[in-house]
Amino acid sequence: MTGEEMDLSEETSDDARVAAALAVVPGWADRPVTVEAAIPVLASPSWRGADAVPQRVRDAAGETLFVKLMAPDGRATIDFSCAFAAAKAAGEAGLGPRVHLADADAGVLVMEDLADGWRTATLEAMYDADTRDRVLETRRAFQALPALPRTEGVFAEIERFYAGCLENDAAIPSDTEWMVNSLRLAAEAIAPVAGAPVPIHGDGNVSNIMLHESGDVRLVDFDRATNADPLEDLGSFLIEAHAFEPEARDTFVRLTGGFDEAAFNRAWLYGIADDLRWGLLGCLTAAVSPRKTMEFHKFASWRLVRCRMGVREPRFAERLRRV
Repeated sequence: MTGEEMDLSEETSDDARVAAALAVVPGWADRPVTVEAAIPVLASPSWRGADAVPQRVRDAAGETLFVKLMAPDGRATIDFSCAFAAAKAAGEAGLGPRVHLADADAGVLVMEDLADGWRTATLEAMYDADTRDRVLETRRAFQALPALPRTEGVFAEIERFYAGCLENDAAIPSDTEWMVNSLRLAAEAIAPVAGAPVPIHGDGNVSNIMLHESGDVRLVDFDRATNADPLEDLGSFLIEAHAFEPEARDTFVRLTGGFDEAAFNRAWLYGIADDLRWGLLGCLTAAVSPRKTMEFHKFASWRLVRCRMGVREPRFAERLRRV
């Protein structure tokens, strides 16, 4: 199916985009279906479905599909081709929902609907060490898959989104340049010792993890997927799952089998960079998106607060020297 058949323009209704997608999914073209919102979409406090319109399609027998209709303004911050390729690879490897249709030109992704027995992970769920272990092993398994079509780490995205904010006159805090310059120091420190790029999920938001009552784990939402240092993926998870460093260290040790101070410092700096990346992404989206009822800027403000705390923390400079 071509992009012309499933136009991303605002004039094309969500129902029309869903119908066009189902027309090419094997076995679904002629089924009478109902379409409903799959999840509550919100930008704050957790960026959940904020770049898309997530729909659940249900036929008369109760069989369902999950349809992700990307928002047109999502192209400002997301490489649809890479995100969809990552989702497809994860589905084929049993690390994410199976993908039935991935049309990057049209911005439509049709997937297995993780419903019965599945639930969205929460920060509370990450308090359980065994659950964290399974989540991190799933993320590590994704890193063993073939390379993705994009290689752009968090520091490169910071530069791109910062430039986008300036070009689009986005509302950003007065100390944004200071935060960007501080993370440029982190980029310079890490560059000589960064790990070889591997496929990473790239988003530590725990709402992008699905947990089954049997203990199985699936990753969803690959919008930040790329090839990068594996510690970048770990850092984005640690900064999200743990409010304090000691608990993050414990998780690091459980995953790696020991404590490597330099590697932990790199992961932690990647986590601080992730906060800045998401803060800039939120500010940029608020500037370019026509969806003015979404709290993009509120989400951005929170991530920038965390970044600011991380950079001001007395050990930030020490970490730069010990990577």
